[in-house]
Amino acid sequence: MTRSQVRAAMRRMRDHVEEIEEEAGELNLVPYMDIVTNIIIFLLASVVNQVALGNINVSVPTIASGGASSEDQPPPEKPPLNLTVSVGATGFTVAASGGVLPIIPKLPDGQYDYKALTVKLKEIKSNPDNATETKANFNADANIPYDIVVATLDAMRTDDAGKILFPDVAFAAGIQ
Repeated sequence: MTRSQVRAAMRRMRDHVEEIEEEAGELNLVPYMDIVTNIIIFLLASVVNQVALGNINVSVPTIASGGASSEDQPPPEKPPLNLTVSVGATGFTVAASGGVLPIIPKLPDGQYDYKALTVKLKEIKSNPDNATETKANFNADANIPYDIVVATLDAMRTDDAGKILFPDVAFAAGIQ
């Protein structure tokens, strides 16, 4: 065999080996993984921009530590207000340590009466004993929509003139 024949035979063998490798070789997955990664990043970025997020500042209820003697602490000047506002299917219920006020019913069109709630809370705040009180508890039925909860919290915090009513709102147990 001559040199050119050996080269031609080697070239044929190399081409034949490359064909076998292409047919039986592993699939290159890197380009497909790049495409999938880009699609996932695009979908995450587009979903995050469409979700409206809101923050509601609330206080977590605290547990008082026991074991302190009554001699260490002076007696409280006045009992705490323990204001609780509950949202139910029929309307708002306002209660405090003095008792439960009549229910503030829904408006005739089925909407909650936030203005009446604010007026009632403003009336409670106008009492000299409650002038410095800022804490309130909030409770809602499980089927109350989120927007009603937020509107109720807004009605509890300030009145129409911007006067602060009860900004330190704590969710009662059971709110999810």
